[in-house]
Amino acid sequence: MSTIKVVARFAVNETKFGSFLNLAKELVQETLKEAGCIRYELVQDRQNPEVLMMLEEWESKSLLNQHMASEHFTRIVPQLVDLSAAEPAIHVCKKLA
Repeated sequence: MSTIKVVARFAVNETKFGSFLNLAKELVQETLKEAGCIRYELVQDRQNPEVLMMLEEWESKSLLNQHMASEHFTRIVPQLVDLSAAEPAIHVCKKLA
C-alpha cells in the first residue's frame, strides 16, 4: 500500500505572517508526534514569500483522518484559515513514479 501525500497551500498577508507562523509551527510540532506521520513540514515559496505550504506524508488514509480529527488540528487549522488571505488549497495526492 502506498502512502498518502498532502500539500496544503496557504496565502498569508504580511501583517498576519507572524501569527500564522507561530500557529503553524505548533501544528507541525504536535503533528510529528502522531502515529502514522511520516513527514509534516512547513515550507515557504522562494518567489512568493506570502505562500506557505504544509508538505505531509501519512502511512494511510485512516491515520490522516485521525490527524484531521485531533485536538491540535481542529483547534489550530481554523485559526490558520482565518489568518489567510484566501481559502487554502488542499491536495491529497498519490505517488505515480
